[in-house]
Amino acid sequence: MAKETQKGIVLLVDDEEAIRESLGELLTACGYTIHTADCVDNAIKIVAKQNDLEAIVSDWKMPVKAGIELLRHLNKIGKEIPIIYLTGYGTLESCQEAVREGAFDYILKPIDDKDKVLLPLKHAVDKSRMEKKNQELQADILRMAEEHMQILEELLVDVDTKDKVQKRITEILDKWK
Repeated sequence: MAKETQKGIVLLVDDEEAIRESLGELLTACGYTIHTADCVDNAIKIVAKQNDLEAIVSDWKMPVKAGIELLRHLNKIGKEIPIIYLTGYGTLESCQEAVREGAFDYILKPIDDKDKVLLPLKHAVDKSRMEKKNQELQADILRMAEEHMQILEELLVDVDTKDKVQKRITEILDKWK
């Protein structure tokens, strides 16, 4: 789990080493922990190994596979990690495709202002952390409801009351599943 003092754990995907290094240095200097990949296939390997990734910053256009393939892979395996795309070849069509697939943001290069990346990245990490916290809270609610069901079964002797309480708890459990 990410430390609260840490800005976030980010995967940076770009086929150009100079961009990976310069953007990686910027993000590291701003407090982010960075993993890097030079292509979509290597990014997929990192995603499989790193369960603590909170955001991905990826180039859109790369030689073998386009950056959108990483998002499609995440969607296919049901892993929700916000992705911010960077591109020097932005078109309305590619932006629409990214949004349709669920991209968090789509930023045009060159990045002349570091806040152009830092602000969306902060929001992406915040979103990731809120979703994780929400999942933890839902799991807690389900666990507590199940514990209460067991306690009530032991305490309730009156069949009608027991049935009413069990029905209500089942409704609550079904809502949170």
